[in-house]
Amino acid sequence: MNQSPALLAPGAWPRLLLRFACAGLLLYLVVRAALPDDTRGSDALRAAFAVGPAEVGMAILAAFVLFGVSFAVGAVRFSILLRTAGIEMAWTNSLRALIVAGFFNLVLPGAILGDVYRVWDVRREVGEGSRTLGIVVVERLLGFASLGCVGLVAAPWVPLEGDGRSLALALLSLCLVIALANGLALHRRGQAWLRAFVEWVAGWLPRFGAAFGERATRALEAGESASQAPRTLATAFGLSLVNQGLPVVAVYVLALPLAGTTPHPFWFAIIVPFVTLMSLVPISIGGTGVREGLYVVLFGAVGMASEVALVLSLCLLATALLWAAVGFVLFSLDRSAGVSRNGKLAT
Repeated sequence: MNQSPALLAPGAWPRLLLRFACAGLLLYLVVRAALPDDTRGSDALRAAFAVGPAEVGMAILAAFVLFGVSFAVGAVRFSILLRTAGIEMAWTNSLRALIVAGFFNLVLPGAILGDVYRVWDVRREVGEGSRTLGIVVVERLLGFASLGCVGLVAAPWVPLEGDGRSLALALLSLCLVIALANGLALHRRGQAWLRAFVEWVAGWLPRFGAAFGERATRALEAGESASQAPRTLATAFGLSLVNQGLPVVAVYVLALPLAGTTPHPFWFAIIVPFVTLMSLVPISIGGTGVREGLYVVLFGAVGMASEVALVLSLCLLATALLWAAVGFVLFSLDRSAGVSRNGKLAT
């Protein structure tokens, strides 16, 4: 079978439409709040740029390339972690799955459906679903831990006085909690707690307990095999730092053509990871509206004009949409190839 995964059940469409409406409303409110009342919105947006369209286009292209390199690094990490569970998958296939997952993450609530697609994709390629789920969980934990560590890199530049001190310390504290919590989840003790929880859930599901417990056990074993391979885990964590750090650099590059003074790079190192995490909360589609609002509030708190922070977030959204378009094309080609193969088999 080479059919696409059923990422949305029929009953989920009302909730999806509600989140589309929520995203649109949030974005509308952020735009209204960020733009000055005494100017036209289009004029304020144009005034946010300090250079011409060509330079802005080059910045978006550079950010697009940086995100592409981040995808490539993430694909290497995914392939390395899969090998710890005895699953061999070509890097190109991992990269394709990661880009398509990025499309689903942007157009559907939260980020979990992109992971569902990747599990399905590996299962389709090599027949391993449960163990792939365990590897995806480990990869997610590494990603979140590295997000926290990227923010902690900014610690030496925290202002010792001024209005920005409290904000910086609060964000750094959150980064530390995120890094420690996800690191604990990868530790043997954290895995033991997770295994006990899975066994407890299986015991409360008498009808589905056996099947659930069997699949969950395979997933846990795969995750443990990855987290108990120190050299592989260290390599994967290093790749995660690069994978999460490149988008931070991309946002900084997008800020360079904008008017006004660009905040110190350390602000990007602690604000961007925090906003990335908050954008995963499934109250809108792809974090739209949440991301823009947080950029306006947080970058505005460190001296960036609200309309400039709004334009920065919209440039980031445009870059993400470009990669989502690539993911959609790859997904469509994959579906066409699958239909073609199934049609030939049927005849």
